[in-house]
Amino acid sequence: MGKVKKKCCRSKPRCKKCPVVALFKARDEARAKALKKLAKQERKKSGKKKDGKAA
Repeated sequence: MGKVKKKCCRSKPRCKKCPVVALFKARDEARAKALKKLAKQERKKSGKKKDGKAA
């Protein structure tokens, strides 16, 4: 993405260096990471339940 500008130029569509775009991208990446972690925990939790019932 490169260096982020200090101030938005308010162009339409927003340029890739715009701080607004950078913040949205960072937010989306953080959400995706959190969802992956949650899904992994759920898989792990459900796997333990199945093993516990079978044994």
